[in-house]
Amino acid sequence: MPLNKKKDVIKEEISSVVFCGKSNKKTGNSPFMFKALQRKIKKAIYINTPRYRRLFFWTDYEKVIEKKILKANPGLILIYSLGIPIRLLKKLSKRYKTAIYYPDCRIPINEEIITYAREVDYFFINNKTQPEELKNKGAKNPIFCMQGCDRDAHRIVPTRRKKWASEVAFIGGPHERLIGIGGPHERRIELFRKIDQKYYFKTWGGDWNPYGFTCLKKNIYPKEYAKICFASSIIMGNDMWWDIECYFSNRTWITLGCGGFLLTSYVPNLETIFKKGVHLEWYRDNEECLDLIEYYLKHGRERRRIALSGYEFAHANRTYDIVIDEILSKIKIPFRLYDNQ
Repeated sequence: MPLNKKKDVIKEEISSVVFCGKSNKKTGNSPFMFKALQRKIKKAIYINTPRYRRLFFWTDYEKVIEKKILKANPGLILIYSLGIPIRLLKKLSKRYKTAIYYPDCRIPINEEIITYAREVDYFFINNKTQPEELKNKGAKNPIFCMQGCDRDAHRIVPTRRKKWASEVAFIGGPHERLIGIGGPHERRIELFRKIDQKYYFKTWGGDWNPYGFTCLKKNIYPKEYAKICFASSIIMGNDMWWDIECYFSNRTWITLGCGGFLLTSYVPNLETIFKKGVHLEWYRDNEECLDLIEYYLKHGRERRRIALSGYEFAHANRTYDIVIDEILSKIKIPFRLYDNQ
């Protein structure tokens, strides 16, 4: 099969998409995205890069991956995060159309991210502030694209077990890598200590013991996440950066997708995506957060109405099927590839 030189690509040559990522059982984000991709196109091939590294430790695993991709001759290589060695990406990007979906935010943008963004044809990132910076640093097509929830895994899962129940819950880590005076780590710990002093508060999914919190389970999987959302009155959102436009972690969509009532930190233009008091609730500082916790714990009917509205909104507007549609439309993949639902 001849190489699919991207400068000469025509619609008839596009027969498959290679998806590169890792299988993270805890979040499931990349497998969820791949499953959505499979529902959209005729042929999707998953390359689990870390798995190839483990299986072919005795040889050059990059060559094994390259050989598989050459055989597939894809119309697109879609990479989750930075899920492929840069040396291999530089080889492949000369032959194929390439795109990266980067689901995180780094302040400042480091050189590794910039290098990857320059190499691919499209670099999707989950905030509106950084695409312009990436463009100025040589990225060809940096594009804002939010994460999503899975249409099947992220659902309401009823439970009566007290283990999952609390007035307020947070699912995630304490941001140890961001320790600094007044930084995201310190801000999060300060707020959670205030919440813990006044309410029945539980932390899940991180090493919280050094900060005086008892974490009942460090690894939270999708069904467990859904149970916490069902059994907790309020799920906290507290993202790293409060000044990055439309940036928030995937905790937002997963919580809504699991039917949880989300109280999250405000970021610029969040109101262009959600309606305050309709899909979720947000706060701008710790004092407002505590006031809103007090209010919504006393107004259960209103809280449940918002949770249901957020659930319906997420599944109607931001499943990974919709994320894939958005990515493929920006890349202009021919429709014939993904017309089979």
